[in-house]
Amino acid sequence: MNLALLPPDERPEAQLLPEWQQRLEAWRTLLAQCARKPSRKSVHVLRTLTLRLRVGLEHSLEQAEDSAAALAFQRWNKDAKKLRKALEPVRNADVYLARLDSLRDTQAETPVSKTPLSPLCARQIAKFQDRLMRKRMAGIDKLKLFIGAHSKRLNRLSKEMEAAIAPHMSATAPSTAQAALEIFARLTYELPSLDAANLHEYRKRLKQALYLAEISAAADPVAERLTVAFRKIQNAAGEWHDWQALTLEACHVLRSHGKRDGLIPVLKAREEQALHRALGQCRRSTVRYMKAAGELRLSLNKKPVAAEFGLQLDEEELEAGICR
Repeated sequence: MNLALLPPDERPEAQLLPEWQQRLEAWRTLLAQCARKPSRKSVHVLRTLTLRLRVGLEHSLEQAEDSAAALAFQRWNKDAKKLRKALEPVRNADVYLARLDSLRDTQAETPVSKTPLSPLCARQIAKFQDRLMRKRMAGIDKLKLFIGAHSKRLNRLSKEMEAAIAPHMSATAPSTAQAALEIFARLTYELPSLDAANLHEYRKRLKQALYLAEISAAADPVAERLTVAFRKIQNAAGEWHDWQALTLEACHVLRSHGKRDGLIPVLKAREEQALHRALGQCRRSTVRYMKAAGELRLSLNKKPVAAEFGLQLDEEELEAGICR
């Protein structure tokens, strides 16, 4: 809905900021694309953009006293969560298929001195991929049915929300870097020691900080630095979680999965390697966070974020992998 194309007497008094209007238009376009042909890219981007909109709009409306705007957002968000759930099976199948393809691609480039995939492992990959393709097709059918039944409502709710929240989306809103830093600081305080048991929870909650930092990244150098650091964590932890989920799925599907020359040991090795990389990335990014936090807090004449949350973080210790 391009409001600039409407006659002046038909335009609403308050118009949504161009960047938010573009995001909502992109969301509606992706919704229509997934209704016709749910490609790997469109499914992934729609699912991610839905969450980005939720996090950003929720933050922007925190101070809104207008119950109509909050209600419009809540109604859209309720249905948007259902959309993300409908997109998930297709997204997961796409990710798993890509990871299995990467195993074959890596082996094709492996030096002769390295051990290639065993015949059993190759057969199990083929069997697993065939099953995942069938699951993807079933997921696509369900997704099309869902969008077909809910697309009109989703579009209507998004446009109603667009009109309702416009008065609350100020062009002079403060940088979102502070809010992003506080989420990161609280996570560091609540989960000071990361491992395989809590890394996924850490990653999910850190997404909020990443998506908030992205909003101001173009105009605020601190937000830009946070975006870079948080995105590296998300990518590394996301890769680990993909391998972990793929391993669990394979254990449910494949018989004789305990054999040493089968697919499961290969997947577990990749999972362990990805976990090591992700934990290292978390430690390195925490060092960068400390520097950014200090700069931001000093500019605001406030005490450091670490002190506010009772953190005792030393840069040399962090470099060594210690986070107390």
